Order: sequence, then structure tokens, then C-alpha cells
Amino acid sequence: MSASQTLPGFEPFEFSYEGHQHSVYKKGDGSKPGVLIVQELPGITPETVALAERLHADGYTVYLPWLFGDLNVPAEPLKNLGKLCINQEFHLLANRRRSPITEWLRALCRKMKTETDGPVGAIGMCLTGGFVLALMIDEAVAAPVMSQPANLDGILGHEARCSLGMPEKVVREAAARSREADVPVLGLRFENDPLCPKSRFDTMTKHFGENFRRIEIDASLYKKHDIRAIAHSVLTIDFVDQPGHPTRDAYEQMIGFFSERLGAAGRS
Repeated sequence: MSASQTLPGFEPFEFSYEGHQHSVYKKGDGSKPGVLIVQELPGITPETVALAERLHADGYTVYLPWLFGDLNVPAEPLKNLGKLCINQEFHLLANRRRSPITEWLRALCRKMKTETDGPVGAIGMCLTGGFVLALMIDEAVAAPVMSQPANLDGILGHEARCSLGMPEKVVREAAARSREADVPVLGLRFENDPLCPKSRFDTMTKHFGENFRRIEIDASLYKKHDIRAIAHSVLTIDFVDQPGHPTRDAYEQMIGFFSERLGAAGRS
């Protein structure tokens, strides 16, 4: 994947670490706190690009790595899933094994910290939601956000629904850093999301206690706000940028989290 493919308004660059290379699309000059967006399974959709632009407008330097799929196209979850299942960077078929891509992302976060002169935020979504646990082990990440974390074995059976899809060692190390350095984790989900059940957030609460801050969009609000029954992507595909909408409220709470953890940032 070459950064020769453009994303209007973003500055592309190539980033390599331990034999892995991907294009990264950056918006901002580094003078504002850095936030990493790790794309979800549907790909870098127009909604993902809109999220990046919204974060930048709200005062952040945004880094959007292009890890898989096509760039800035409508959601392609099944197409991308087929490719990722055989991608050795992700190890989706053995999803409690550390993925090499998380080491690449950690290195990128360290670069972001240097470029923005401060700790950074990281948003993981869907199949990359659990990745922020691996990223927050590194001191570069001070504001981890897991939005609707999902994993391939995470639907059928109680154990699967509780699973974070990450190696136990990673979960323990992340929880230890959370306790020792007082690093909270913000979690977002729709209450009736079958891909991210309540029990998964309960597992996070078990490991992180009060340092896991849960934002769960109440199903009683679905009809009023025309939210689909199986809504999943809080910040992208199911996001509605209207004052008072539950997803907009969740986004604004995330902005508050970033402001608290990374320093105040105002709209550009």
C-alpha cells in the first residue's frame, strides 16, 4: 500500500518498523496533541475519514494508518475479513496471540509522541478495538479508547463473549500500567450490539476497575433517534453528527477524555 494514493487534506508518509511498512495519513502540523485512529474492519471508509477530520477540527493532530482494504471507499467488511484471516500481521485466526501489527502501531505511537511533543491518544474500533490494550503498555499512549471491540471468536458462548481477543499477558500488562500510572481506558458501545456484548465490557471492568470508563448507548434511545437495532460503529458508520444524538454525545465525551489526558485543545 503506497502513500502515492492521496487522501485530500492529509499528508501521507511511509512508516516502517521491524520489516513492516504501511502508509500513514496525517492531518495537522504536530503543534496539537496527537491521536491515532486504527481503522475498523469495514476499512478506511468515508465515515472514518470524517472522524479524522472532525478530530482535527476539534484541535488534534490525527494519524490514520492504512492497514488493509481500499482507501476512502464504502464499507467492505467481508472482503477485508477474507484478506485479514490470512494476513500474518494480524493473526486473526489465533486472536489471543500477539499480532505483529500492534508492535508496528506502538512504534508509530512513539513517533507521534516525538512529533507532537507529548503523550498521545489511540482509538481502536471493531476488530482493532482490543489493540489499544497492547498500545497502552507503552508510555507514549495516555488516552486509549476502545470502541465496540470485537473479535472473531467473540459471539457464541459465554467465554467468547467475555473475551477481549488479546493475549492474557497483554491484558495483564495493560491493567498493570493502568493501575501504576493511573491511565484510564474509555470504552464505547451500543447496548444491543451483538458483536460487542455487555460481558466484554464487564471483563474490562474486572481487570481495570474504575479505570475503565464505560459509555454504553441505551437501547431505549434507539427508536427516538432512528438507531438501527444492530448498530455497531459508534464513531463512524452509525455516527450522527447532530446535537443531542447519543453518538454525538459519546463523541463529545471522548473529546473531553482527550482534553483531560492530553491537554486542552480547541477547534481549529
